[in-house]
Amino acid sequence: MKKIKGWLVIVLIMLVTLVLGQAISFLISGEGWRAYMQVLPKVLAQIAFWGPIIAIVAGLFVWGMLRLLGFKSLEEIRSESVEQNNPSPAIIFVGTLLAALVFLLIIIRP
Repeated sequence: MKKIKGWLVIVLIMLVTLVLGQAISFLISGEGWRAYMQVLPKVLAQIAFWGPIIAIVAGLFVWGMLRLLGFKSLEEIRSESVEQNNPSPAIIFVGTLLAALVFLLIIIRP
């Protein structure tokens, strides 16, 4: 029950933050807010189109780097990083993921 309450509080805080941010944005520049809301469907369509492609390519980059380093799963990286107190595999994993995302941001220009 405590876990559900904790998640509920987090979701409520996020929702209040979203509503307050939108209200402040509208009060500061109502015309700008309306203009953004008009192009929002196009932005969401681009995210829906490119999101899975970026996830697949970034996943392939990370999978390839894991294989090159001799790891067969994320569990092996977790074990190496946490239980053996060696942060190098986790740093390489995150670095490869970020490199893949930056690469895709440079390549993909919708």
